[in-house]
Amino acid sequence: MIDPQSKIGVCAPSSYVEKDDIDLAADSLRARGYDVFVHPQTFMREHQSAGSHQQKIDAIHDLYRDESIDVIWAAGGGNRTMHSVDRLDYDLIARNPKPMIGFSDVTALLNAITVKTGIINIHAQVFKNLPQYQELDALLSGDYTMSFENARIMKAGDARGAIYGGNLSLFQYLPETLGHSFLDGAILCLEDCNEELSRIDRMFLHLKRIGALDRIGGLILGTFSDLADSTRPFGFSLDDIVREHIEGLDIPVIMDAPFGHGGHLSPLPIGAQGEMNKKSLRII
Repeated sequence: MIDPQSKIGVCAPSSYVEKDDIDLAADSLRARGYDVFVHPQTFMREHQSAGSHQQKIDAIHDLYRDESIDVIWAAGGGNRTMHSVDRLDYDLIARNPKPMIGFSDVTALLNAITVKTGIINIHAQVFKNLPQYQELDALLSGDYTMSFENARIMKAGDARGAIYGGNLSLFQYLPETLGHSFLDGAILCLEDCNEELSRIDRMFLHLKRIGALDRIGGLILGTFSDLADSTRPFGFSLDDIVREHIEGLDIPVIMDAPFGHGGHLSPLPIGAQGEMNKKSLRII
């Protein structure tokens, strides 16, 4: 639960954002009683990026160092968050534990900080989109149970383990960046959007080849929205791709779970212990 007395700090670790969007989101939280501090870096620009790598890192460190800040919320997604993963002061972050919230490109930071420090972060909507976020009440209240009522069971079974994941196109690089052991017995949750089916195939193949899929205890796939097949038809569906790459794995696999870049983005606590079955993913 994010207590209404919490002070929320905002920075932009990825692409630049528009001030009007941030002001509107901040006002929506202030109307609920939250105190919001928007770091000046949030409005910086360097080409598509929200300032330089160092400016982003300094802003992140500032928000962790500031004892008045209780929660850090990424202003937006986009590109180039991955550059910060190797440059953060994880000792500083560990000494000032607080959750970070975001998704998409911010996947890299959420998982890296959790693996390096043990802090539980939250995969949920970025700050600029809060006025349209349908699951905001669930996020703020700490209701992190994800129902599979409208999902599909590709492989039945139960699993318990730490929750990791987020955006597939970012996450595929993290096992080799952070070390594979954090995936041992994990419940891996993946989603993506605006990708070619052939690229999705390569991403799953990469995770399979590096042994990441052999380590996990369960796989939950959210929405893979607006997938493209823009050249010669690839012919293989998302289901075909997933079935091929999980062949031989004795783990439960859920498709079309309610999280991703589409209309629904159920909050996922990265690093928390979860339990999945055919009905839901719940925190234990």
